[in-house]
Amino acid sequence: MTIKRLLYSFILFVLFFGFASFSEAQEQEHGNHVLVDSYYIDGSGSKTIGEIMGLPDYVWEEVHGEHPSFGYDLNTYWFKLSLDAGSDTRLIHVRYPLLDALDIYFIRAERVVGQDMLGDRYPFNAREIPHEEFVVPIPGSQAVTVYFRVQTESSVTLPLSIWEQDEFHAAQGVPQLLYGIYFGVLICMVVYNLFGYAMTREPTFLSYSFYVIFVGLMVSALSGAGFRYIWPELTWIQDRAIPLFGSLCFAFAALFISQLLDVKTYSRTYYRGLWTTGIVALLIGAASVIAGYALTIKLLLIFAIVACVFIIWMALSMWRRGLVYARVFTLAWSAFLLAVVLNSLAYLGVLDAQFIQRYAIMAGSGIEVLLLSWVLTLRYSEERSQKMSAQEEALRQAADAQESQRKLNEELEEHVAERTFELEMALRELQEVNNELERKNSEDGLTGLYNRRHFDRQLTAEFRRAWRNKESVALIMLDIDYFKPVNDEYGHMIGDQILVALAARLKKAVRRSGDTVCRYGGEEFAIILANTEESEAQQVASNIGSVVRDDKFQTDAGELAITVSMGVCVASPGLFEVPEQLLQAADEALYGAKNRGRDQTVVARPEIKIDE
Repeated sequence: MTIKRLLYSFILFVLFFGFASFSEAQEQEHGNHVLVDSYYIDGSGSKTIGEIMGLPDYVWEEVHGEHPSFGYDLNTYWFKLSLDAGSDTRLIHVRYPLLDALDIYFIRAERVVGQDMLGDRYPFNAREIPHEEFVVPIPGSQAVTVYFRVQTESSVTLPLSIWEQDEFHAAQGVPQLLYGIYFGVLICMVVYNLFGYAMTREPTFLSYSFYVIFVGLMVSALSGAGFRYIWPELTWIQDRAIPLFGSLCFAFAALFISQLLDVKTYSRTYYRGLWTTGIVALLIGAASVIAGYALTIKLLLIFAIVACVFIIWMALSMWRRGLVYARVFTLAWSAFLLAVVLNSLAYLGVLDAQFIQRYAIMAGSGIEVLLLSWVLTLRYSEERSQKMSAQEEALRQAADAQESQRKLNEELEEHVAERTFELEMALRELQEVNNELERKNSEDGLTGLYNRRHFDRQLTAEFRRAWRNKESVALIMLDIDYFKPVNDEYGHMIGDQILVALAARLKKAVRRSGDTVCRYGGEEFAIILANTEESEAQQVASNIGSVVRDDKFQTDAGELAITVSMGVCVASPGLFEVPEQLLQAADEALYGAKNRGRDQTVVARPEIKIDE
């Protein structure tokens, strides 16, 4: 059965290329293929037709080959063609639909007698003659010189034909028939496989359908049919269609092949390779939306060849391992690889073959699509047969099913227990991470003390605890005296060293486990003393003042002496209603110490008067 299908594909392949060759022969017979006289490269891209007409002959270079082809080049090219007199129904046919900007100027007696502006940058409906490629009438029957200005991110090529209008329209039947056959086959494959997916819910049918859809969109973009029939007004899509649809084609190909050949079962390496292929394809597709066409099309051409070689190598390996339908799969992708390589070489300017550019990718992808559809059918039939055999085997083993279920339940219970234990461990680790995160969020990055956020929470907590237990809580607000002049004279780095050293001394001076030392902001610090009376708080403040005053601070600028001012307030039971009142009283006491000359401590006694 497989041999017959291969034979049918070969016959279709021969018929397709037969029609394509016949179409080319018609163009050779009725359309006068012409070669431009010469070309000029406009490096700046700013020259006008008047400036080009005034160029001396020696700057124009002769064109060699079947037609001018320069590969991917962002320079602006000017081509010159001299036509003898003829009928007034002649047409110029540019047989390459992917040029971004093609400006054509008709010159007689040093005057512009006709001008056409074509290319992907203009909506399709702006063309005078609707055609997938570029067709313009030649004005008048007299001799004329034609200038072509080409600026494009696609391959720079200018294959030309001169037609009589009636003969041109008559010759379009065969190419249109080829397009109809090709896209008709693709549509049939998509409908057939979508129906297969709807009936079986087999994901391979769906991924194959999307693959074929994007193959069709890519070929329609290459041929110009997409711009004519699908997105005629969307020049943005036309400019990016080939790299976008081509990359999506390979992305879905990777998914489809992974499912079709069950690659994950055969080889983890090949499976990862396919996923890498799909990811790279998607990245190129994303790049095509952001970056320019010139870059992404080159990436796509190189990637396409590498991806096809990898896929064929993988298929050959699986063929050697005994996977029956890998043989047909290998042949299918070999046809596609050949088409991709030939097409890439043609677009890069290595091969000077317009026939390859027009029909190779259509023929290769068409044969591949048919063969892959047959492979998919073979695989599904084989899997269905295997499932039926498995069901029969299951019926024969019905006697052992109960015991197997019991063992399975035991294993499941063990697995659940293991997962429960793992979950508990994970939750514990998560709690530790949360605790560490909470610690970091509560810590001042410079001094290592608690920060203002932690101070606000801790003051509220201690105030409520003292209120519940009918205890006192003390708050010391501390500020470095004349710290701004130190920063101004020695710099912020020395100031930071003083802050770090002061924080270390404060932690040594306040050692009770329930007490909290915080950096309140800038050079201001706050100390919360739990269950502390006024005399005890004054003693702590006195110790801090001595520790700061008596020992100079070692810095990169030498030894520096500093002093601090402190405000103390003790909230005895019932004195304040909210912690903010305690903070305000201590802060006012601090500013009292500042106003009284600094380097001292002021105690706030709200029921009397602020005093030392």
